[in-house]
Amino acid sequence: MMKKLAAAAFIAFAVTTAVGAPASAAPSAAAAPVTIEGFTLLKQTSGYGRTLRLWQNTGNGLVHGNLSGAQYGDQLYIGNCCYPYVTYETVTSTGQYELNTQEYGNYGPRIGGVLANGGQLYL
Repeated sequence: MMKKLAAAAFIAFAVTTAVGAPASAAPSAAAAPVTIEGFTLLKQTSGYGRTLRLWQNTGNGLVHGNLSGAQYGDQLYIGNCCYPYVTYETVTSTGQYELNTQEYGNYGPRIGGVLANGGQLYL
């Protein structure tokens, strides 16, 4: 009797699962861009306990770099995308946990972090 009940419960579960989900589920759509307080996240990378992000201002289309988890002596830079490379701005942490550059034209800039412990992050 118990075996029959267990088998019936298993079959009911299998049928419910099969009916509830299509046999070949369509791949999930690409995640929508993250927008926070008027800024859209374009790219990010992490390493060495820090996260480097490129944000776009939704109001004016300009972009800025952000380095979170910064430690004393870390540097965040932003510059042009292509050779010959020109760095437009470098921000150095004097104890701040977050570093941000000013906003620049959205032309696919090069941003990076030169970390006090010798590591590097870049997009």
